[in-house]
Amino acid sequence: MTYAAIPEGAVLVGVENWPAAAESVSWAVEQAYRDGRDVGLVHVLTATTLETPPGFQAGAPSEPEQAHGLVVLASAERYAEHRLDELSRAPGFFGYRRPEVATTLQVGSVVPALVAETGHATLLVLGSRGRGPVGSWILGSVSRSVVQDAQCPVVVLCPGAGGVGRGVLVGIDGTRDAIPALEFAFDQAAQRNLPVTVLYCYRAGGAERPGDDRVLVAECVAGLRERYPDLHPHLRFQAGSLGHALAEQAQTMHMVVVGGGGAVANHLLDHAHSVVVTVPSSYSRTGTPPPANAV
Repeated sequence: MTYAAIPEGAVLVGVENWPAAAESVSWAVEQAYRDGRDVGLVHVLTATTLETPPGFQAGAPSEPEQAHGLVVLASAERYAEHRLDELSRAPGFFGYRRPEVATTLQVGSVVPALVAETGHATLLVLGSRGRGPVGSWILGSVSRSVVQDAQCPVVVLCPGAGGVGRGVLVGIDGTRDAIPALEFAFDQAAQRNLPVTVLYCYRAGGAERPGDDRVLVAECVAGLRERYPDLHPHLRFQAGSLGHALAEQAQTMHMVVVGGGGAVANHLLDHAHSVVVTVPSSYSRTGTPPPANAV
């Protein structure tokens, strides 16, 4: 059940509750403004498995639950419009088209509902309270499940994100599957005027690292150097686990980017204190709907 359609190619926000989602809404609104995209706010009501009285649809949330969901979305929408008002007056956004804000209330399982929305989005933003119960559906198994099957990049604002860290860190494995994550990281670094670091880890204690490792990484980065001439990426090679290395170095970074799903992404979601972005290997910015034109 959907009460409103989210625009194609929008930046989505999973809104669990309010005001817990304020940080993720703010982050998404700013990113949508940068990208020339609209904003979609999604709240999912979990269908009940309890017996329902005669005359009621089985599994349907109660009227109070639906009313609460609408209040949550209305609060998030007001805040999104407030942030858009602020950004429209900021010098860095002069000449940009103001995004539209749409809301949708859905009933069902949270993970399938969010994953389905990623097929029509350019980005999905999930936030964490940073305090309170860890049982939030934005955290834990749900966020890992969404990341596993998402069709667009997923941004998770882990507890402690948005601190003093500066820079974008991207972890790669030296294969073409890493290119979407690299592209996303370079684009974010250019938008935010931040330095970018590319991290490649090799197995410690095994055979000597093959000499063409650096060649593989350099080939992945070469095209992006041409596309972003003002960026001067730092290439970092080290032994050990990529997930552990990324989580440790995330402490000094604004954002950590990695390929979607898998053990590395899960480790970051559990241990990183930064903005974590997972990018599906099949994702391509060129395959998404074009952004709305700036005014």
